[in-house]
Amino acid sequence: MADEKGPDGVAALDPLLIRAVQEAGASGGGIYLLRPGEDVLWLAVMSSFLTEMITPWKRVSLTTPAPACDAVVGHELIWVNSQEELARRYPRVALTLPYRFALAAAPIADGDRVWGALVLLWPWTHPPRLSRRERTRITDACGHMAELLRRAEERGRPVEPGPEPHLLPEPRARLTGPLESAAAVDFAERLPEGACCLDVDGRIAYVSGRAAELLGRPRAELLGRLPWRALPWLDDPVYEDRYRAAVFSQQPVSFTAQRPPDVWLVFELFPDTRGMSVCITPTAVPERSAPTRRNGSTASPIRAGALYQLMHLAASLTEAV
Repeated sequence: MADEKGPDGVAALDPLLIRAVQEAGASGGGIYLLRPGEDVLWLAVMSSFLTEMITPWKRVSLTTPAPACDAVVGHELIWVNSQEELARRYPRVALTLPYRFALAAAPIADGDRVWGALVLLWPWTHPPRLSRRERTRITDACGHMAELLRRAEERGRPVEPGPEPHLLPEPRARLTGPLESAAAVDFAERLPEGACCLDVDGRIAYVSGRAAELLGRPRAELLGRLPWRALPWLDDPVYEDRYRAAVFSQQPVSFTAQRPPDVWLVFELFPDTRGMSVCITPTAVPERSAPTRRNGSTASPIRAGALYQLMHLAASLTEAV
């Protein structure tokens, strides 16, 4: 048990959330906690790959129509098996997270005391219903979390959420020896397509020679940078939205982009919780297929994430009125 409040105390929940994700077969998740005297859920711990997408939902009033709130208020497990059901039951959530995934939210409770909610996410390919095993794993996980929170409070060291969510440590990559690592690089360099690897924050961690050639930039100008920062022609909300869809759904996604003046490239994204593999292939596509900016403007477009946050704000204001 951690000795302090804030991020150190919240970190005590890490093993329980990691175990809940693994045993339920989920792709990621988070824990919301209630602060004493408040009717607001604070996102206390979350999977690191979800950071940007969850920004509008870091703090949620219990009166907000949202799965975690309904789980706490109704003291029941909430299951949403598709984007269509999310739009029907929780339109504001669907508005800001327009991606395909399944979701479960369950109360973290100890008797009459409700501490918060556990939220788990699965790819959209999950069966329409939770299995009995999955429900049992979720219920057990919530019980263990409630027990930890109760004991911490009894010892005078309550676990309270910080101003920003605590991020789970990144999953350990499979360990490889020097020969295997070199073979993997050689494999990527021999491919006729370009190969890139993005880390959990979306930064380019590896780029093959063929990929650098297709992207039109030296490797040194690509490594460690976000693709849409290193390559201005990728700085478009359409492309960012495809990246976000891959991260959130944890399923492959592809899109076609034009590298000025006339090179067309297909980007295939293959995500997991540690990052993303990207395959880049040249293609021939008519110009009308590309997303364009009005009047040929070269001004930076609004980021997809910022757009969804504005939509969230507009929906909140409309709901308040």
